[in-house]
Amino acid sequence: MSPTLSVGASLIARGHEVKWFGITPLDNKHIPEGGSYYYPEEDLIPYQEEIARILKRQDDGPACSGPEVMKLALEETYVPFAKMMMPGLTRLTESWMPDVIVNDCITFGGALFAHKHNIPCVTTTPVPPDVMGDTEKSAPKIWEWQQNLIKDLQKEVGIHEEGIYIHSHKLNMVFTSQAFAGFDTVPSHMKFVGPVKGRPNDAPFDWDKLNASTTPKIFVSLGTLLVDIRKAFFEKIIAAFKDQPVTVIAATPPEIFEEWPENFIVNSFVPQSAVMQRMDMVICHGGFNTVNDTFRNGLPMLITPIAYDHFHIAKLIEQAGCGISIRYKRLRVEALRETVFELLENPKYRAAAQEVQNTFNLAGGNDKAVELLENFVQEHSTLASV
Repeated sequence: MSPTLSVGASLIARGHEVKWFGITPLDNKHIPEGGSYYYPEEDLIPYQEEIARILKRQDDGPACSGPEVMKLALEETYVPFAKMMMPGLTRLTESWMPDVIVNDCITFGGALFAHKHNIPCVTTTPVPPDVMGDTEKSAPKIWEWQQNLIKDLQKEVGIHEEGIYIHSHKLNMVFTSQAFAGFDTVPSHMKFVGPVKGRPNDAPFDWDKLNASTTPKIFVSLGTLLVDIRKAFFEKIIAAFKDQPVTVIAATPPEIFEEWPENFIVNSFVPQSAVMQRMDMVICHGGFNTVNDTFRNGLPMLITPIAYDHFHIAKLIEQAGCGISIRYKRLRVEALRETVFELLENPKYRAAAQEVQNTFNLAGGNDKAVELLENFVQEHSTLASV
């Protein structure tokens, strides 16, 4: 949801009505003023144990092979979640019928519901759109399995015609730049708009300690899903930098260790967008919200890919020359330290990161996404009235 919040806030400010839908509870404080979040609690009662199991299962990603990760993502996560969404979407649209449904690229339920009920649909893709690779050519058996899995899902939710409908065929907004994603040609319905702002975050933070720091500042994040490896990851960060002339901002629960080095600032939740403006570089596993924040600020990155789309994103970062990748399983303390100082001291990485930043700015960001959505609504309202 995070990448759509600033877009939604802008649409609300321009007089549109916006609701968000999800299958896990969400505090309304995260929703822009004037919008609302619909959580179909009654419809989800039968699925609570399964939802908890699926979310916990994401911790197994780092130990999975490539095909196992694909199975975990598609078969064990996206497909069951899509099925769970259908009753709640039906209930929502009985009382409030949207002119357009916007679905994230992995929340297949929104696009399938829109297709089934003839509601115009837009897909948002927060990551480079080819993160899964071209399996049709490189792994035809896996591609066939993917296609059959989606077709079976579509039949189960009542879509029996030929075709794949988990994404919009009319407008797919991709939240990165075409240059960074490495696309030479782009389908007409795909629009690279660059990063949008994400959710505002006013989490408490020790700004005084950050302001007092006179050494290079490194932001370190492992995201929110990967819990089981968190302690081992930050043990390496501590070992590499506890006695070094740097300031480390660690986005992780402080209680994972009894003590932290003096040159560390540790918060469970960090106001990332604001903090990132004060950083000199970033270490992360490749979650695309953090990747976008990094390059939107023109910072070099050490990426430690672990699972899912991380490896593809790491390849794009190295191709752009704006960072260095060390696979998590091969991450050693000495290499970690050497790589960080290479990124801090060699200006070519910062220069390349600023080139990526320029492509992000030129793509248009939040304003471009709002413009595309408004034009889409107007076009499909006109068609409906003809």
